[in-house]
Amino acid sequence: MAGPLWSRLTWSRPLFAVLVLNLVWTAAIFLAPLTIAPGTVAYQVGGANMMDHMDVWSTLPWYTAAVYAFGDIQCHQIWSRSLWINENQMPLDSRMTSMYIFASFGLLAAVFARPAVSAGTVIMSVMPRRLQNALARFGPERAGVIIVVLGLLPIAIDGFTQLWTPYESNNATRILTGIPGGFVGGLLVGAMLVSIRQVGLDIQAMRARMASMDARGP
Repeated sequence: MAGPLWSRLTWSRPLFAVLVLNLVWTAAIFLAPLTIAPGTVAYQVGGANMMDHMDVWSTLPWYTAAVYAFGDIQCHQIWSRSLWINENQMPLDSRMTSMYIFASFGLLAAVFARPAVSAGTVIMSVMPRRLQNALARFGPERAGVIIVVLGLLPIAIDGFTQLWTPYESNNATRILTGIPGGFVGGLLVGAMLVSIRQVGLDIQAMRARMASMDARGP
């Protein structure tokens, strides 16, 4: 049983590597607040896609500093939008934390998906049969795009509503909207890696057939 399972997990080594890296990073998000004294990282406010608090991270142990700094680059780290562990706010806000968790499920779904040269076909193969039937008329590539868009739509609605109205989402909403977004994000990355692997296998098989034909001669 372990043999076939391991073979399936490592059928696409890049996909397996991405899955492991995502699991390691997700674990680090939860472990980092536990490695420092309570209240060490608290009530931070910053901007997304920039390093805001290097002065704080430089005082932390190297592992914790690396996790928080990498989170800082990705996330605004606003304390009111973050979950807390050990009286420390987590390195990422609640939505991104949720997305990383469920990206692992999307990647794992891709691992066990039906291989195909089309990423859309891979995505469709892990969907419920009813959804597959409903989207079949669009073709696999368009159907795959629709699934990814639908998964990201709750995040877009929640985010843009906050930009244009006084509405402020809470952590529960952020976690819930991060679930489908993270899943389809992981699934999309996984499906692309699966399709690349399948293309490579198809090319190898074609070359083998051509070599066999050449060996037989006219």
